Formats: sequence, structure tokens, C-alpha cells
Amino acid sequence: LTCWAMAYTSNETRSSAKPGPKPSDVPTAKAGVVSLSGHMVQDKVHMGGDGTVTIALTLSADHLPDKSVEAQRPLDMVVVLDRSGSMAEAGKITNAKQAIAGLLSRLSDADRFALVSYSDQVQRHCGLLPMTPSNRTMAEGMVQGIQPIGSTNLSAGLQEGTRLLMESMKTGRISRVVLISDGLANRGVTDPSALGSMASAASEKGFGVSSIGVGLDFNEHLMTTIADKGTGNYYFMESAAAFAQVFDKEFRDSKTVVASSVEVRVPLSSGMSLVNAAGYPIEIKDGQAVFRPGDLISGQSRKLFLTLRIPTSEERTWDIGAISVHYRSGDQPYTVSTAAPLRVACVRNASDALASIHKTEWEEKVVKEDYNRLREQVAEAVKGGKREEAMQQIDEYTASQQAANAVVGSAAVTHNLDKDVGALRQTVADSFAGPPAEAARKQKANAKSLQYEGYQGRRSKY
Repeated sequence: LTCWAMAYTSNETRSSAKPGPKPSDVPTAKAGVVSLSGHMVQDKVHMGGDGTVTIALTLSADHLPDKSVEAQRPLDMVVVLDRSGSMAEAGKITNAKQAIAGLLSRLSDADRFALVSYSDQVQRHCGLLPMTPSNRTMAEGMVQGIQPIGSTNLSAGLQEGTRLLMESMKTGRISRVVLISDGLANRGVTDPSALGSMASAASEKGFGVSSIGVGLDFNEHLMTTIADKGTGNYYFMESAAAFAQVFDKEFRDSKTVVASSVEVRVPLSSGMSLVNAAGYPIEIKDGQAVFRPGDLISGQSRKLFLTLRIPTSEERTWDIGAISVHYRSGDQPYTVSTAAPLRVACVRNASDALASIHKTEWEEKVVKEDYNRLREQVAEAVKGGKREEAMQQIDEYTASQQAANAVVGSAAVTHNLDKDVGALRQTVADSFAGPPAEAARKQKANAKSLQYEGYQGRRSKY
């Protein structure tokens, strides 16, 4: 949209293009506890353009009573704790121990808990134990006995935690590994893609891997890769004081999962590609683009924006077909597919393409998907000390969205450009101000915060 909108807005006939309203009756399909709807944010592209179009895909889970069997399945939780020497700093190990003790106090006799720690070597302190009073007391003692020393063999901790669950899995339970780290993986396997594959293997067995990055020295790309591949959650904590809040959220979310092992499949015609799926890793299998957005909890609704690219060399209509979501609820597999066919037309007239925009959905896509993607890009530039690159990214985003919005006329996008982007620009400027040591620390902190906010926003996990 944005590239040719910039050219189109200079045309004196542009007033003939009037973006359409949000669809008032988007068909919704349902199977089991999950409802699914999907429609095109824009269903026409013009010949010679970049061919990108967006699908707004909404996944909604039923709200189940708190006492229902589905909403209160027993929990298996494995905590994998970094005990490298740096965890002794800034109260990190102390706060982690307190948060784990708080978690133990909330687990029932039906829940099971296991503890793994790692530094140069990995240690399995206890396997999955039901949290009876005596086992809880024993686990609390093991947690308090952990002392920080050595380097960060994160891969050994991740492998041991996932292996432990695989050895002891039972049906009808929610299973989760929670990996904690405050530093760079510098022993064992350190490549993010290889570590992501370890987490992916775990998710294929039906349980999730969540990651918690503490402080300013961990690799956020690595931790987000583990969480995405492991279909879990990623958390960033600049202060270790937030441990208790994060563990509380992970516990509550895990206890109210109603749809697990969620997998979205997008059929691809010849020449068509899925270039972005709300930031999630995309695989191609049997002519379909596949991504896994993680579990759905009771009453949750998530809207994800998927970016497709289609050829624009000729006038024609492209049938995308039905997008399907596969998941498990309890021990049963379910599949739900979009109720209405999705189509995109490649047309000669740019004004026809502009007129096919659904204004409300487009402005939500800009504010939620495009802007949060910008925050992730700017975070990477700030992390690398590249002030001018970050500012250029902001300038390019502003120019392209202003051009598109001159046609669409969205007050929400105008606000985004005036307020949100203005604040982002100021954050970048502040990150490079002051003495070198102070500026370097601000760059670390702001880069991690921007990346985390963008990551969460795109994945609809706020």
C-alpha cells in the first residue's frame, strides 16, 4: 500500500478513492472451544506494485468456568534456573528464589514441580514431584541451596528441562518449562537457531517453553527465539524485583489454558508467499505456510495480522483458500477453518486498490503490527549503537504512513504518527545523550524495552 500510495497521493484524481468500511458481518467458524474468523484488510492490489496484502486473523477461546475440568487441568512445571556467577548481582538469585518459593506455595497436590539449574554444568535438583506438603518443603530447601557460580551453559539447562518433561509426561495435564537467564550463552550450544530447534522439539511433544531474560546483558534474540519456537511466553525484566509478578502470570496462564499445541496453516497458491505472521517463525510444509502462535487461555481473543505477497504482473484473482487452525483441548484434537473464502484481485487501477481498504482494520494493522515492527527494528539499531539508522527507520515509516493516511484518513494513525512515533524518536535521541558510559547503558536498556514492547504488541499478548 504505502509505496504506491505515496505516488498516488500526488495525483489530482485521488479523491475518487474512498476506503471501504470495516466488514460488518465477517463469518466466524467454530470447532470445540476455539472460534476463528479471517478477512482481507485490503482485497485488491495494483499491477506492478509490491503485491503485499494483509489478513486479519482472529482466534478466540471460550470462557470456561473457573471450576470446570478444562480450565483447571493439573500443571507440570519445570523451572530451569541460571546459577551462573552474574546471578549474584543486583539481587537476581535472591529474587528468583523468592519467586519460585511463591510459585511452590500456589501449586496443589495435583500439580507437579521439577527444578533444574545450570552454570558450567547442569544439575537436576528434583524430578517432577506432586506438591504434597512434604515434597513442597523438600523443594523449597533445594531452591534455597542453589548458589551462583561459573559461566552460562544455557543449552545444557534447556536440554535437561525438556528431557525431564518428556520422560514424565502424562495425558490430561498442562506442561511447561520456564527458562531463566541473565547473560549470554557462552558454554555448550550457543547458536540461537539450534537452541530454538531444541525448544521446537519440545513443543512438538505438546508442552511449551517460556523464557525470562533478567537484566541488560542477556541475548533477547535468543530468548525470543526459544519462546517462539517453544510456543511459550517471553518476558523481559530489567529489575529482578519483577520475578514474582512474572511467575504469577505464567502460573495463572498455564492453569487456564483451554487450547494447546495451536498451529495455523495458510494455503499458498503458486507464486504466493507468507512473508510475515505477526513475527512468528514460518515453516513451509506441503504447500502451506505454518506457524505456531502458542496456547489460548480461557476467554482470550487474539488478532494476528498476516502479510502475504502475490504476483502483480497480470490482472487476475487469487484464491487464498481456507486458513485452518489445529489445536488440542484436553486430550482431543480439533481443526477449525475460516468460514468464508479469501480472495485478492490484482487490478490495473490504483484507485480501485485503495478503495478496497477496510479503514478500521487498516488503522489497527498500522498501530498494532506496523508500528510494533518499527519498534523492533529501531531496537536493533539502538542496540548496535546506530543512531542515524534508527532515525532513518523512523523517518521512512512516518513518510510512508503519512502518504497512505492522506488517502485513508484515519485519526488513529494520525495520533500514532504524532504521539507514539514522536515519543519513539525522543527515546532514540535520549539513548545516545550523556557521557559514553551512561549512553551505553541507556542504549542497552531502551533497546531491550523497545524490542519487548514491539514483540508483545505484534503477537497480541498484552
